Amino acid sequence: MSTSVLQWNLFLLVSSRKEFFYMDIELPASLKLTLSIVNSIPIIISMFGFLGNGKVIHLLGFHIEKNPFTTCTLNLSIADFGVFTSFLHTIGYIDQVDTIVYIYLLVTYFFLFMYNTGQYLLTAISMERCVSVIFPLWHRCHRPPHFSTLVCATIWITSFLLTVICIIIVIFRVTTKPLFYLLLMNAILCLPLMTVSTLVLFIKVCFRSQQRNKGKALTAILLALLFFLFLAFPFTFYVSYCYYFPHLHSLMLIGFGCSSVNSSINPIIYFLVGRRGRKSPSRVSMRAAISRVFKDVGDCTEDKKSRTESKVMI
Repeated sequence: MSTSVLQWNLFLLVSSRKEFFYMDIELPASLKLTLSIVNSIPIIISMFGFLGNGKVIHLLGFHIEKNPFTTCTLNLSIADFGVFTSFLHTIGYIDQVDTIVYIYLLVTYFFLFMYNTGQYLLTAISMERCVSVIFPLWHRCHRPPHFSTLVCATIWITSFLLTVICIIIVIFRVTTKPLFYLLLMNAILCLPLMTVSTLVLFIKVCFRSQQRNKGKALTAILLALLFFLFLAFPFTFYVSYCYYFPHLHSLMLIGFGCSSVNSSINPIIYFLVGRRGRKSPSRVSMRAAISRVFKDVGDCTEDKKSRTESKVMI
């Protein structure tokens, strides 16, 4: 998106020139008009993302029974919600660029924090589902009861610390490429894990012959992974490419646009997968659809509890 390109230019300038903080930036009127027109598209996408992820957060937080899958998905929706917060905040201040350089930098790093958190959470979700598919008995019997909460807390803390380290590096001018190195590290760590998990879940979803009603959670995760691989990971590539070819701003437009679409697609996936299989899908509410998506994970948890209770009785 164009506002994000402006953020990118500010980030590069501040990373390389300390005196930029004391400079006045004045955009031409024609450029401001162009930015305002182009920004109408991301505003619409961001509003849909706000509403969709906000609804998912409300349902998973207050109306749907908790299980390990809902805990991770709730945190993922919060991260996506934060991505749209940074988008809308940037768009709202586009006419005041000459006075709020610091705000733009803070919004840039807030976006980075939320984007990385969502990426780590989706990687953790995919790995856990992959383990549950390959080793179902071990996963049911030996998985710690509060493992999802611990993983989510660790991911939030790790992502926050990495963002703080990037800010410190920029302030002390240790290197002009902290964002590049962070995104490169994310790609090296997360891309192989996501790819393997996607292949395993794809095989499981496509070749399962039984338990058709039990595969909604796997289908939702598989679709979320596919969209992330095709929409969000190009953002990492475009950012890395623009470090060496900063004049190619169109790549940044594509990268931030894809990231915006990816953050708004998950609620749609949950709704469409949840309503599938109903005789009257048009009458299915979002609450009922999302409940069906997460029900099979809840059933696994209930099976584990019932087995434990039966062992105690014996």
